[in-house]
Amino acid sequence: MKRLFLAISLLLIVVGSSCQQASATESASTNSGIALAAVATEPLPTLVPSSTPIPSPTVTLTPSTTPTDPPTLTPPPTQTSTATATPTETMTPTAVPVNRQCPDPAPLRPPYTRNFLAPTPWPVPIGDPMAHFDFIKPVPGGGRTIINKTFPYGSDGDGRYLIHNGIDIAGELGLPVLAVADGTVVVAQADDRELYGWRCDWYGHLVVLELDQTWQGQPIYVLYGHVLGLSVEVGQHVSQGEPLAEVGVGGAAIVPHLHLEIRIGSNEFNATRNPMLWINPGPTRGVLAGRLIDPQGRPWQGVVVTLINGEGDEVEFINTFTYQGDPQNLINPDELLAENFVFADVVPGEYTLYVKLQGEEYRRPVQIIEGELTTVELVTEPYKTPTPTVEVPPTPEMTPTAVPTEEN
Repeated sequence: MKRLFLAISLLLIVVGSSCQQASATESASTNSGIALAAVATEPLPTLVPSSTPIPSPTVTLTPSTTPTDPPTLTPPPTQTSTATATPTETMTPTAVPVNRQCPDPAPLRPPYTRNFLAPTPWPVPIGDPMAHFDFIKPVPGGGRTIINKTFPYGSDGDGRYLIHNGIDIAGELGLPVLAVADGTVVVAQADDRELYGWRCDWYGHLVVLELDQTWQGQPIYVLYGHVLGLSVEVGQHVSQGEPLAEVGVGGAAIVPHLHLEIRIGSNEFNATRNPMLWINPGPTRGVLAGRLIDPQGRPWQGVVVTLINGEGDEVEFINTFTYQGDPQNLINPDELLAENFVFADVVPGEYTLYVKLQGEEYRRPVQIIEGELTTVELVTEPYKTPTPTVEVPPTPEMTPTAVPTEEN
């Protein structure tokens, strides 16, 4: 039975702009808070209202025929999406100097799109989809990795925050932070004078490992943010499970938690992948990586996707979001999977994947297996062009007439 742990709020101080605070809550098996990385701005309006689906328990692979929702709009043609990755075994990464100068003024939060169909196709999987759960959990304790599911990778927290290019892991102040794999420390410091995140002083203190292993011929960097009590130094080689620092606060975090990023190819803010596709889920949980696309292979951005388990009074709904449209391309899919949504830390069992778009309902049975990765692709109906409606002025024939009752 899940116990309550507090999700959290983040504080950002953006030079030259006004700021505001926000918080979120998440139910899990610890009572530790997680601070969300927020950037001060007014929430963006949603172009299509989102609603919590209440689907029928009947499983079907075909959409319903009667649309009931307003059609989804297409984003401006100037928006771009991540290019299809085509690495080869012979590709050799070229070291490019990274500009670590603090931006002044700090950058503002850009607009993101949700309930949108991207204008260009999403990357496609390379070869057969397969798991690569090479990493151990970055904090002590067996079994689950307790993350903030209300603010997953690729989401902006329902319009309140900067898009999340990592995950937030619950942990009390001072909890040891562990090396997820063998590697060499390349960063162990404060970031108030050097740029490693959205702005300087984004993480407070951070540790970055460059792993011994590579991915598709490219280096792998693992970033630990908001840490204190650093116990390693630059140039030190560490083994998987070795302590690096402690869970702390600082930068954009005002509540203790660990922010974890996986960066591929370059130690930069826009080079991340979804960490939950790398961390071993353990024997009591599984992971689902999915693709929600139209017949042309274009991704639906910021759409609510639901896993349904059980029926009647015992039914459970688990929601996540497809990766949102990001004009700065901070969010990237896994090269093997080319996913645009992930359910992590899921109890094994039989589920129904449910999506509602443009008035159509889609259902697909999926099975979550302990310690393993399940993949699914759902292709929707083509985009529907909105049909203009003409308002007809009322006529006498259309005006309802009072009908007397027996009491009158």
